[in-house]
Amino acid sequence: MNEKIKVVVAARSDKDRNNILAAMSEQEDIFIASVEKDEIGAIIKSELLKPDILIVDIQSAGLAGADLVRIVRRRSPSTATIILANNTDENQVSIAVKAGVSGYLLKDIDIDKLVYVVKIVFFGGCYITASITVRVFRDFTFTGRNPEYAAEQNCDFFTPTEYSIITNLAKGYSDDEISDELNLSVGSIRNCITMIKRKTKMKNRVEIVIFSLVFGFIRLENLDAWKEKKADLIFSGDAAKTSL
Repeated sequence: MNEKIKVVVAARSDKDRNNILAAMSEQEDIFIASVEKDEIGAIIKSELLKPDILIVDIQSAGLAGADLVRIVRRRSPSTATIILANNTDENQVSIAVKAGVSGYLLKDIDIDKLVYVVKIVFFGGCYITASITVRVFRDFTFTGRNPEYAAEQNCDFFTPTEYSIITNLAKGYSDDEISDELNLSVGSIRNCITMIKRKTKMKNRVEIVIFSLVFGFIRLENLDAWKEKKADLIFSGDAAKTSL
């Protein structure tokens, strides 16, 4: 995809705004459409500019997070909201989820993680800080892809070859191993991986695998072979760290 992710940022303090902007400044595929100092500005600019994503420091806002999400959804239905908060109060997060928030994160989130969440939300996914995810969603009925059969569902987003490559990336295979597995040249494999990065807007192979897990293109058990090969891979609902 060639389109940029249009983002509106809202936070009262200069420090909070600068921290958010620092996360986005080096991203060629993200465009900061507006920077606002309060929730009213965020609502107005969301309605006017129709951004893909609104990032708001809710601790700086006078409105409750859920109220802000509801107003933005009414005025700009295509805009997804990511909330940054000082704490993750279970009740507040649950209400925000019911209101339609797409991301709920702690303010001290790692800069790279915020960029990752923006991209996940842009593609229709959701992200909530892992420390409260289970508690928040235990009362919600899952209505999306069936995780048991998700990898077998057809999707036009990836070509069959790209899908096969992603499945092998999840196993931790090298370019040479994927080449042998699919009977394609190493050059062709690398070209396909480059195309996958462009489609997903992910920066590396680990992010591609996480993206594919989030959207059900591969199963969690696909990582079993990778974990055996890469003892230093740590995967959880909140992070993926590797020496690759």
